Amino acid sequence: MAEHARIALVGCGGWSRNVNQKAIARCDNLRVVACCDVNAAEARQSAEQFGARCCDTYDDVLACDDVQAVVLMTPNDLHRAQLEAAVTAGKHVFVEKPIANTTADGLAMVRAADRARRLLMVGHNTRRRAGLRMAQQWIAQGRIGRLIGCDAQFSGGTGLAMGEAVWRADPARCPGLPLIQLGIHIVDVMNMLMGTPRRVAAFHRRAVLQRNDDCTVSIIAYDEPLTATLTSHYVVDPALNAMHLMGTEGRIELTRHHHQAELLGPRSEVLESHTFDDENSYVDEFRVFGDAILRGEPVETDGLGGVMALAVVEASILSAREGRFVGIDELVND
Repeated sequence: MAEHARIALVGCGGWSRNVNQKAIARCDNLRVVACCDVNAAEARQSAEQFGARCCDTYDDVLACDDVQAVVLMTPNDLHRAQLEAAVTAGKHVFVEKPIANTTADGLAMVRAADRARRLLMVGHNTRRRAGLRMAQQWIAQGRIGRLIGCDAQFSGGTGLAMGEAVWRADPARCPGLPLIQLGIHIVDVMNMLMGTPRRVAAFHRRAVLQRNDDCTVSIIAYDEPLTATLTSHYVVDPALNAMHLMGTEGRIELTRHHHQAELLGPRSEVLESHTFDDENSYVDEFRVFGDAILRGEPVETDGLGGVMALAVVEASILSAREGRFVGIDELVND
């Protein structure tokens, strides 16, 4: 009989139902044993789907002896308190990105998980896409010479019809809206490919939404000579998710949400071209989470990795607000 890690779903509507639950259902090393949501109907529906119990409150979830880990798919500003309660109760945690709303909260979450000796994994699935893994391999092989920089865009149109009452429209609950919801995925990929971010400069603008910025442009400096630019808007339709990696002897073009990967030589000739249509990075990350629970292995997208991606977002917000370069070491200093 296959071994299963027993998990609870916390937050069952929206992204959880449309994406993550479908991925979890395909993982033969996970078993959902409890579900919880502020909307009781959402929790019941998920519980029925997985043959799990429906818990009325988060405290009820943490009191379940058979729950080994919680999967937090809740608003960003709830993550810290929910994680701290979970690890205190002896549960491992998968938290959807961003790890939190502030770097300080993210660091507190890492410390809490470390003290409790519980696993903390952050849902940065994008780096697991086959096209980006291939780009990582090409760079490691020196196929584009020395990596010089990156230009990326991740924008979508959610803000066009979202409305002002949604929690994401509130800058206190979702600061740097497009960057913390969309662009942070790309920041994590940039960190994977280029190392530790050092300084950030940015502009944040408001085109459609009344309360929150919906257009952002950031420049991120890594160790010399590496520099990246990231455009992330929340009011652009159709969505755009593309990345261009530039080297001294070629470049890599990633388009169609990174499902198309092309390696170009010095004269822009296409040396390799690949299309990936069947890969599922969400299934991959949840299988990794299950294996980590069962075997105690470290995970690639751990808490500190989540903090470093979030630090770029927070530095971008500060740069736009204060009109200056912001050092990552101002935010991550322990």
